[in-house]
Amino acid sequence: MKKHLHTLRVAYENWLFEDRFYGLTELLKKYDTGITDIALFTSIVHTPLTIEENQRRADIIANRIKYLKSEGYFAGINILATIGHHHEDLDNMLKGPYQMMVGADGTVSPATFCMNDESFLSEYAAVIYDIYARTGADFIWVDDDVRYGHMPIGNGCFCDLCIGKFNRENNYSFDRPGLIAELENGDVEFRRKWLRQNRETLSRLLSVAGKAVRNVDENIMLGFMTGERYIESYDFHAFSEALSDGGKHEIMWRPGGGAYNDFSFDYIVAKSEQIGRQNAYLPPYVTINHSEVENFPYNLINKTPKSTAAEAMINMTVGCTGGAFNILPSETLEPIENIAPHLKAIADIKLFYLTLQEVTAGLSPAGIHTGWRIDAQAAVPLVSGYGGGLASYSRELFFFGLPECYNKDKASVVTLTGDSAKVMDDDEILKILSGGVYLNAAALNYLNERGFGEYTGFAVKKSIPADARENYTDEKINDGFAFGFRNCRQAFFHGDSFALTPMADDCRVLSELVDYHGKVLADCACGIFENSLGGRICAAGYYPHNWISDYNKTVQLKRVFTWLSKYELPSYVTTYCRIRNITLTGDGRQCVTLFNTSNDDIGDLSVMIKTSKCAADVYMMSGERFSLECGEKTDEGYKCYTISNLKPYEMAVIVT
Repeated sequence: MKKHLHTLRVAYENWLFEDRFYGLTELLKKYDTGITDIALFTSIVHTPLTIEENQRRADIIANRIKYLKSEGYFAGINILATIGHHHEDLDNMLKGPYQMMVGADGTVSPATFCMNDESFLSEYAAVIYDIYARTGADFIWVDDDVRYGHMPIGNGCFCDLCIGKFNRENNYSFDRPGLIAELENGDVEFRRKWLRQNRETLSRLLSVAGKAVRNVDENIMLGFMTGERYIESYDFHAFSEALSDGGKHEIMWRPGGGAYNDFSFDYIVAKSEQIGRQNAYLPPYVTINHSEVENFPYNLINKTPKSTAAEAMINMTVGCTGGAFNILPSETLEPIENIAPHLKAIADIKLFYLTLQEVTAGLSPAGIHTGWRIDAQAAVPLVSGYGGGLASYSRELFFFGLPECYNKDKASVVTLTGDSAKVMDDDEILKILSGGVYLNAAALNYLNERGFGEYTGFAVKKSIPADARENYTDEKINDGFAFGFRNCRQAFFHGDSFALTPMADDCRVLSELVDYHGKVLADCACGIFENSLGGRICAAGYYPHNWISDYNKTVQLKRVFTWLSKYELPSYVTTYCRIRNITLTGDGRQCVTLFNTSNDDIGDLSVMIKTSKCAADVYMMSGERFSLECGEKTDEGYKCYTISNLKPYEMAVIVT
């Protein structure tokens, strides 16, 4: 059993009662799941426990950890609430003369403590981490309450401590209403200052926790649990530095999000995309990276065993080394054996998890980048806006086999939306415009207004609010569907619909807009252009990110994006199907992972891979492994590999 493949997170009731705890450990022996690490939750409620209650629980946990270690597990603790998540069990939570978080409207959180309260850090946070470090734990997880955005106050803390600190360090004199107004309506650089304070505040708490633990035992590994963290500045590298004491110690990471059921499997896919962003800039001393697989509130039929097992698998394609399963029934005290089908599903693909660990080691996703930045929150009204919208706006682009990447340095092509470039300096924009970029009308307009019009090739002319259909021209990129139509049904599905104006003689128009009777509403709706920097541009004015999954549009977009990349896009699926393609590269190696996100088998699944090799190793989720010779070869260096069949919610891996 390879060390640190998966973590099992064990709720309070499942370790508190001896019969429950030992029953669970016996059940685990029946299934070869690859669960190597076990983390014991300190609580079931999301408010901080008193110091006395933490000590009482730590005394019991110490005995449980001793037993787990004797059974060969890497055993540790999941501190559920350091500062507090949400308002639960308020009468029994920590009380003290500490500052509570305050919302933008002055609402005081009853359950969450301010991370800028030095007394809270020294008198509570440091103390409880010291307590749990004395249990013999191999590791301690800091849960994801260490963030901003708590219920019910929302984005951030605007207490007197936080505002006073901001004023002192920046020579301001804001009160709360004045600060909020400036964060909502002010410029990017001002918002960045607030994000920097949030980053430094959170980092300081992680440093306090790390120091407290290592003062007891420097061999205890620390880990941090995250989600998408725009209001905190999304600087996970800085948080890693804080928790690891400047990279002196290896640490763990647990990226996560929602997706508590599989009523729509797309919840799980969307979460995996978020996890890809969370992993994008982690340093190499993050050596255990187990993605959250959480079935909260543990109604077992709400996420099937197959979906649970598959979730950990697809997250391993975006930088994780395994899964952190939070799936056990607990408070109900229902038979612990009810979780057996989930354990069996995990065990059934253990060998494939190990394969993914091996073939993806040292690699990271490459392909198309959505232009998101860690400081995206500074591009929007900071309190009421959501920077994550600048990362997730083009999800449909990756539904049909184009590869998404999350680290900007691994991009073959970049897509931009309206506010994306607001947090980019001129040099960064010029670098993007020197490569390949796909622009919607808002991004095109912004770049032109900022002075980059000579490099974009197009301008926004006007909005076409009704009855517009995209009509493809006879440009070569449209071979096979020239003069066909794409109708996004504006009366039903409101979205972007703009006429564009070519601004250079060598612009190529890929489509126009016409009404239901063929009347031309816009001479140009989408076009491509090669600028003087050598960059390639596609400006798309008509529903550029939505309703793009019809056959003609998927073919066009695959051709457009390979052209934009100057034929350096690492791979793309040619079969018309719903498929998730994450292609990982590095050190001269390439690993194409194909996950069937549909409810149907995909037969003759063909993918073009940019490689010099004519044979590939294929690994199927079933455990089958074989060598595959390439078929078609293109002048641009792509080779076609075809998988005969891929079942729903299963994966094939092609290594060249």
